[in-house]
Amino acid sequence: MKNILPIATPPIIGYLHHAYPLTILAHSTTYLPWLYSHYIQLHCPNSLLDSRHSRTVKFNFYRSPDQRFTISPYLKVQILNRDLVFKSPTDIVPFIIACIDKGYYVRLAVDEYFLPDSPAYRKRQFIHETLIYGYDKQTFIGIGYNKQGDYAAYHIAFSELEQAVLHANLKGHYDPDGLRLFKYDPHAQYDFDIRLVCEHLEDFLSSRNTSQRFRMLANPTDGAYGLATYECLKHFLASHILWEHKKCMVERLKYMETHGYIELEDGFSVQCDELARTAGMIRMMLLKFRKTRNPDLIHRMCSHLDALAEEERGLLQYLLNKLEAVCL
Repeated sequence: MKNILPIATPPIIGYLHHAYPLTILAHSTTYLPWLYSHYIQLHCPNSLLDSRHSRTVKFNFYRSPDQRFTISPYLKVQILNRDLVFKSPTDIVPFIIACIDKGYYVRLAVDEYFLPDSPAYRKRQFIHETLIYGYDKQTFIGIGYNKQGDYAAYHIAFSELEQAVLHANLKGHYDPDGLRLFKYDPHAQYDFDIRLVCEHLEDFLSSRNTSQRFRMLANPTDGAYGLATYECLKHFLASHILWEHKKCMVERLKYMETHGYIELEDGFSVQCDELARTAGMIRMMLLKFRKTRNPDLIHRMCSHLDALAEEERGLLQYLLNKLEAVCL
């Protein structure tokens, strides 16, 4: 008895709501035109505490209001109420196995107190999501953040996952349903959208509130957008997503060079790679600060952030000028 669905290393692991869908999609290159048409705009709320859920809201890639349901055309999503599906504890394991056998990846809200690979194991209650993508004999195979802080696969006994689900109190949780199913759609198609890329680049450069484009779905979300989010970073002190944003931009520009949207001779991907190196250095400074609490590291980080913003502004404005003809 064994079934393991395909996964691959995703381009973004900073938050699980990005990492899990991309972990599924990344096993095939067909999703790349969609990926490179998105993940451009950044957002940081005015208040770092979202009072609606008493949950810290962080510097992040901007997500449109409908992304809870329609993440990507390559990914079918079902949101289920856990209490309606699991009528009794004995329903949990057979349901997950049946889902995997039908090609569904199972994202569950669990209490990580019962997950052996979690930092919270046997220490504290911590309600968080996990992704189960396979099983083998008496264990499930999942992926998430382990005790070392790495995004990695893990094995968990059927009985342990059962307890983790049963003890996950979802009252007041940001995901009250507690159960989502993902299924890869190999027949989906999404062509690289250069006009959407230009639109998002313009929003990023001008720090425009992109959520205003989706007001037919939800009221606009306040906060800083685009380059203006870098000021938030000076106070919030989180830089992993910034680094991943720059790495994604490098790969996007390489894709655009390969497919003739921009000239290789203009060196956009090479210049952006330097920005990614700077973002990586800022990330390492912050990690070092968390160990040493040396305030000089914060001053240096802020200085590098300012320089990064100016260099990025110039590079992306030049890119938009080059793309002006195809973006009309």
